[in-house]
Amino acid sequence: MPKKVFDSLYSILVRDIIKNYQVGDKYPSIRELAKKHKVSTQTVQRGIEKLQKSGLITVRQKAGIVISPLQPIGAVDNKKISVISAIEDTRFVNSFIKGMKEEGEKKGIKIILEDTANLDARSLYFGEYICSLNTDGIITLCYPDSGLPFYHALKEGVDIVSDLILDELPILPAVQTDNYRHSREAGHLFLNQGYKRILVLGYYPAERNRRYEGLRDIAKGYCDEVQYISLSQVDAIWKIDRFFQKFDSYSAVFSADYSANYIIAAKFIQYRIPVKNNNFLVYDCEEDAFLYSKLDPIQKVGPALRTIGSELCKTLISKWENGVYPQPLQRKI
Repeated sequence: MPKKVFDSLYSILVRDIIKNYQVGDKYPSIRELAKKHKVSTQTVQRGIEKLQKSGLITVRQKAGIVISPLQPIGAVDNKKISVISAIEDTRFVNSFIKGMKEEGEKKGIKIILEDTANLDARSLYFGEYICSLNTDGIITLCYPDSGLPFYHALKEGVDIVSDLILDELPILPAVQTDNYRHSREAGHLFLNQGYKRILVLGYYPAERNRRYEGLRDIAKGYCDEVQYISLSQVDAIWKIDRFFQKFDSYSAVFSADYSANYIIAAKFIQYRIPVKNNNFLVYDCEEDAFLYSKLDPIQKVGPALRTIGSELCKTLISKWENGVYPQPLQRKI
């Protein structure tokens, strides 16, 4: 029997019990379940045995299968959290997971990274995939266009926490950095050093980009130039080189996206420009500062990725320990 068939059946049975049954209700027999789900009685038998071990059901000699009380609130040991990511950059994802594991280990919770590289995260099928994972809770990283599948999974009773606040999905628990506030912080640091030419580099367009707007709103009227370059533009590297060719004591650069950190750091080395007096700031990075070979540590303005991972994990743990998600449901940190 393929493991995938069993895992899918088990997830379906768990969701069915949580959604449709109360404590003390009688559950269908193994034969009835096999007929309903079009699988063998042996597969159902394995599922029933696993459900019994998890404490969701009790198998009684005369009464048959009966729904048991749910696991007591506060019991989190031996649970598993699956992490799914739309970004394949291992440094980026592992930084989040490091923070999650630190929190999980305190409670005996296992953190697993799932491979979703070949899945269309915008499709309803992706929602079914989330529901089919043999896990207790899910943390999602960088899925800005997955409101529909997430809604489907939430509706099916899956515990999910996201690192992005989706405006179209206010019921999704999320922990996200406060983009505008931290961007303004970068602007203040630049102005305090007297910089007049500022380059902001990121992957997303400038329009409605809060990681750019905060800095721009602080710097306008005080700086001669605040330029935003999107790395998605064909001529982005050429524009970056033009800025660095004129780099002087009044110039500074802000990396608005994680991957841009490495491009900018390489340019500082290429043009032999020392990092000093906050002339290079990053929005986020793995730890408390961005480290790059041959450069001094670079200051960040947003929370470390490791910190966000820790907060995401804490949110799920709080749900399990207290029975509800912590408030506010969607937090900016």
